[in-house]
Parts: sequence; structure tokens; C-alpha cells
Amino acid sequence: MSSAQVDVGMLRICWGVRRGKRLVCKEPVTDEETIREVEGLISELRRRVERHKGKLENAAFIDELIDLLERWLEEHKSDEGKKVRKARKIVKRMIELLRRLRRRWVEEYWKQLLELIELLERNATDIIVTRGNSDNKSLIAHIYSKDVAINISKITKSEGVTISLTLSKLEGDYVKVANTFSDEELLKVIQHGWEMTDGFVEHKYPAMCTNQTWQAVLWSLTYPGEVRMRIYGIGINEDNVSIRWHLTAKDHVAKPKRGVAKEVERLGTERLKAFLAPAIWSDGTVYITGIEYMALIIGLSKYDLWFNIIERLINELGFTVQPRNYNVEVVVRSSKAVRLARDWLSVPDIKELIELGASLPGGEKLRRIIELASKDVKERGISSIAIPGTDISMSIHIDSNCHVELRAWRRDENETLRLVEELNKVGLHPSIYVERGYYVVSITHANIRDSPLKLVVCQKLGKWLEGEKDERRKKRIARAMQNLKCFDHA
Repeated sequence: MSSAQVDVGMLRICWGVRRGKRLVCKEPVTDEETIREVEGLISELRRRVERHKGKLENAAFIDELIDLLERWLEEHKSDEGKKVRKARKIVKRMIELLRRLRRRWVEEYWKQLLELIELLERNATDIIVTRGNSDNKSLIAHIYSKDVAINISKITKSEGVTISLTLSKLEGDYVKVANTFSDEELLKVIQHGWEMTDGFVEHKYPAMCTNQTWQAVLWSLTYPGEVRMRIYGIGINEDNVSIRWHLTAKDHVAKPKRGVAKEVERLGTERLKAFLAPAIWSDGTVYITGIEYMALIIGLSKYDLWFNIIERLINELGFTVQPRNYNVEVVVRSSKAVRLARDWLSVPDIKELIELGASLPGGEKLRRIIELASKDVKERGISSIAIPGTDISMSIHIDSNCHVELRAWRRDENETLRLVEELNKVGLHPSIYVERGYYVVSITHANIRDSPLKLVVCQKLGKWLEGEKDERRKKRIARAMQNLKCFDHA
């Protein structure tokens, strides 16, 4: 055993340093808390491999995706839509790559994975540890064989664990994609949506990694020209085993995210909506049960990059900001979410992409967007209001005592002070406090009750109450309206 290795129970754990494409041991891990975390990650690896052993051993996870894609081709063989026709070409190339993966998986990769598991049992291989540098990864364990690299990542201060296998010697292939967009400006805006979320720059070219088949197809369609496509590895998830695609647009030159953000900030409102479509497809969620809403989820490290864009989403499209511990949710609810989905489907190119993605394996998010657009646009479930006489939107919060507070969250101190000054000008007397690293501009229950703003808030609460289905929430809203004396002059 080298000086860079240490026996700890059943494991040999060391801190890693990069040498070429892989990490090597630098020094032993001696911190007991880190050791316990690594032991937990290795246990999770063993558990998931055992859980999915049937699919892994006989390559069923690959066969299932090939079957789904072949079925899609059969179902759409007569579809003459311009994007579907090009998508068929992309899907055929994906099937070719999946068949190559299957051969190597059965002949090499599965055997090497089993060997790694066996070496871990015998304490005969190194576990190299690094700390993540993103918002959601705190600890990563790396284990290597000849052609398989295992990365096990623990999500910061949560129980979430991601397990991915990177597979070497998998050759990619090129697919030539014709331009199906008549509006070049719209195409650029859609590319910006990818670039600000899942996209990155690789040797000056736009690139993306994804384990969503539909996303790989849509991304390729929105970068006309030569796209290099390869299978990067697989994800061993709690509920399934997924294929990870790596895409590079060879006929385009990428810009850094900061430059892309500046271009997005200058877009008109309608183009801003178009930009949001791929952004939410990538880093967003869509809910259609209960209170319908869409949310764009932004890590704290990216918040400053997105700051000016978020301000426009709040002021122009009715979004609200909900800070979480490790990210920010930028949310649009109810009728505003429905209208945004309808606006997307009113643009032919975006509609074609959404309907195409919804038809592909795993396209549930896009199917929810289509269903959202069909919802009743009646105002309900509203939890934000535009403050009369200002350009400010604030969220309605009902506390445990059923008192109402209006809140606006900001990261920038100068922007916070601007909001306070604007609210003071219309006689609302806000206060400021700090919560989870944010400035919160607040208008208290008492200030709402004693100002002309009371009528506006009561009207919003009334609409919220009318559309609410949950009885417990209805009681809280009604109690808040009583406390605010909304019924005094009804």
C-alpha cells in the first residue's frame, strides 16, 4: 500500500488530484465524518447495482430504449412535419449508437463494473474523494477500472445521491441537421435558453450533456449543421438506469454565459418568453395538479448572472422569487402560467418542438406543458400582486397566525433600497430584514390593513379562496381575510 492510501474499515480512501483525464490519490482521508459519508456512498452504490442487476446484467435498459425509439419511428414514419422528418434522422443515429453501447456493455463494461464491486468488497481498490464546486454537490467519490469510471455524488446537506458511470472507448458519430426555422432571431433566442441552463462551451463549440432522449433530439434540431453525438455514460438512478448523451454543435461558435445573459437582457418581452421555453425544459419544473405553475430553478452561484433577467420576469411576466436553501425558484402560477404555455404553443416553431418532445421517450414535462395550456384561465391560486403606482410585484405570505405579509426578495442591496424608496413614495412604509442571505422587503399586516393597499390584497385573497380546493388552505385564507378585515364593508 502506498503512502497515499489508508485502510479504513473495508475501504481505502484518499483525497484526489487530477492527472490527465483521471484523478489519482494525493493524501489519505482521515476526517471521520468524511469517511462515514464515503462509506454511505459505497453502500448506496452496492444497493443500486443490486436493485437494477437484472436490467444491467442483460442490457435490458439499453434494449428498452431502443424499442421505444424504434416504436416512435414506426409511429411517425408518415409524419411530414419538417422537424419530425429531421428528428427521424437523429433518432436513427441514436439507435446506432445504442447498439454499439449494447455490444460493449455485454462484452466489457458490465464485467468491469462487477470487478469494481468485488474489489471494493476486498478493500483492493482506491476510492478517490473530491469536494464539488457547484451548488448541489458536496462530496464526490471516484472509482476507476480500465474502461469504467464510477462517480458517486452526495447532494449538499440532503439524502440525495447521484451515481454515474463514464464509459471510455465509446466512439461517437455525426449527424447533419438541416435548419427547420424560418426565423433566425427566434432560433438564436432558443439557443440562448439552452446556453443559460444545461449548455456549456467545449473547445469554442456549444455543447450539452443530458440523460433525456427528447432533450437530445430537440437540442440537435436547434443547432442546425453538423452535430457530434456520443454516449457519455449511464446513470444508475433510484428508479431506473438512464443513458447519458454528449452533444456538440460543430458549426456554431459558443459565447460565455455572461455574454449570453447580456443579449437576453436586451430581448423584447415576446422574445423573452421564447427564451424561457428551453430554459424551463432544462432547469425547470411544470405542475398541473392543484395550483398549476411553472418554475425555473437557479443555483445560488448563478443567481447574479440571472439577476437582471429575473427582474424582467418579475416585472413583465408576473413571476415571483422563492429562495430555498441552495437555489432560487422563479415561479409563475395559475393563469399566468397557462398564458405562458399558450404563448409558446402560438409560435409554430416552438409548438413543433414541444409536440415533438412530448411524443418522444421521457417527454412528460412537455406533455404537462401542453396540458397546462388547455387549463381554464380563471384567476386562481394567485399569491402575488402588482403594487399600484409602482413597477414592483410582491408575494403574499400568510403566517402561522393567519396574518398577511407582502414580500419581495432581493440579493442586491442597492436594488433593495430602490424598492424601499419606491414603496415609501406611495405611502406603504416597508421594512427590511435578512433571511437565508437575501434582503426581504416587507409590508406588514398592520400596514396593509391601514392603507389603500388593503382593497387590492383582499381582492387577490378572495380570488385565491375561490379557486382553492384544499379545505385546510381555504380555512387559512378565510381567516387571513377576517384578520385583515376584508369583510367589514363587504
